[in-house]
Amino acid sequence: MKRPLLLLLLCLPAAAMAAPGDQVSLEHSLDSIVASRFKPELPGVAALVLKDGRPLLRKAYGMANVELGVPVRPEHVFRIGSTTKLFTATAIMLLVDDGKVALDAPIARYLKNAPSQWKEVTVEHLLTHTSGIPNLTMDSGYWRTTARLEHTLDELVAPARERPLASKPGTVFVYNNTGYHLLGQIVEQVSGQEFHAFIDARIARPLGLAHTGSGDDKTFHPGLVTGYQAGPKPAWLIANSNLHAAGGMVSTVDELAAFMLALQGGKLVSPANVKRMNASYVLPDGKATGYGLGEWVR
Repeated sequence: MKRPLLLLLLCLPAAAMAAPGDQVSLEHSLDSIVASRFKPELPGVAALVLKDGRPLLRKAYGMANVELGVPVRPEHVFRIGSTTKLFTATAIMLLVDDGKVALDAPIARYLKNAPSQWKEVTVEHLLTHTSGIPNLTMDSGYWRTTARLEHTLDELVAPARERPLASKPGTVFVYNNTGYHLLGQIVEQVSGQEFHAFIDARIARPLGLAHTGSGDDKTFHPGLVTGYQAGPKPAWLIANSNLHAAGGMVSTVDELAAFMLALQGGKLVSPANVKRMNASYVLPDGKATGYGLGEWVR
């Protein structure tokens, strides 16, 4: 598959870029900002900006496929990359609400093959990128070699079991895809469902998200845009199975908005746990990481 580098833009809520109540001026300002960054003949974006749950801007810019000259449309499907992590975190919090997972529990409670060096790593450490477990996607040559081959979820995390922790759990923030693959395993072990099947059953179908789910290379995704890297050049070849619970989903701006509104409105996860998801994790030295549970926060 091609690794997409098209930007999927979702702003909730909109920043104050115009005088209060001047919605027309604000929409024009937002349109000008996005349009200035994406030329009509080059890879583009679908942009949706909401304020108080209502769209201020819903528009597409540039090309969905440069070679064929197909423009982006707002309803097009994108590979959402690490926005997948918020779905993974939501899945974990649904299990917390169910009483089946505890954030302060060691992950060894849910992962039978957890090595001894992970005994102090908790579910919250995985969610906040503070586990100290090595991030395998930072290995030299990973994206040029390993990531091009299909892997199971267990195969994705297996090498980490043989390595020592890079830091004491809870003390250092290091963005970690491997940690989110482990969270995907926890979802599977606790729920008894395949990860994407759980997302579909507990999030996508209840919210009517028909285009949100696994970006499986073996599945046809109507309306899926083509990915590019700078140049533009064809995006890197990567097997989507390597992205999985850390970045392997697809969606649209409209469905991401519906998901965010439902999540923040307490319609998926309990309000108390939504508040916890939105709170920046604080390290022992008192420094806030700027990351909550599955999302960057202010």
